[in-house]
Amino acid sequence: MKHLIFPLLLVSPALAGFPQPTQQVKLNYGQQEATVVFTTDGSAVTKAKAHCDCTDLKNDGTRLIATVDTSQFEGKVSKTIDATTSDGKTTRLTMQFDVPPAIVLSTRSLQWKVGSTSAPKVLTITLPKGSPVKGINDAGLNGEAFDYRPQTVTKGREYRITVTPLSTAKPVLNRLVIKADSSDPRYAQQIIYLQVRK
Repeated sequence: MKHLIFPLLLVSPALAGFPQPTQQVKLNYGQQEATVVFTTDGSAVTKAKAHCDCTDLKNDGTRLIATVDTSQFEGKVSKTIDATTSDGKTTRLTMQFDVPPAIVLSTRSLQWKVGSTSAPKVLTITLPKGSPVKGINDAGLNGEAFDYRPQTVTKGREYRITVTPLSTAKPVLNRLVIKADSSDPRYAQQIIYLQVRK
């Protein structure tokens, strides 16, 4: 019987790379830009490619500086960069952005089943402390299949809208448009879908 001998290969850990390939960035309301710095543990950055037009890169030797346009970010957003170092290693770098919500809606849609009871349902709107939204100015219905009654619970902080279908005999879809007191177009209007469905 023949014995096969395989040479023993020792793999040592890479001497270079990015010790922190993922970075978390907390943004403020309305923040237009953020800078994130990735540092290698020795090798120079030779090539880098961002996967979003919102990211500009500057190669500073062992540091890669990403300047990100965050003006359109809402909620949790991830952006990535592929970076290659002089040792030939390519690393996927991730930036995880967290934008606090300016408006918190209890739901984005209210639904009833065809033939069910036309029971009222409540939409709650909350404006977190520090929100750039100063209040809710108006609510309007696109359609005529529902009745809605807005209520201010705490001015500038909490609002409720009670919605009741006029009938659940057949499917229907309307939109409830909420207009907020905000100069930022991302928050100025919110749409809630009201639906009677099969």
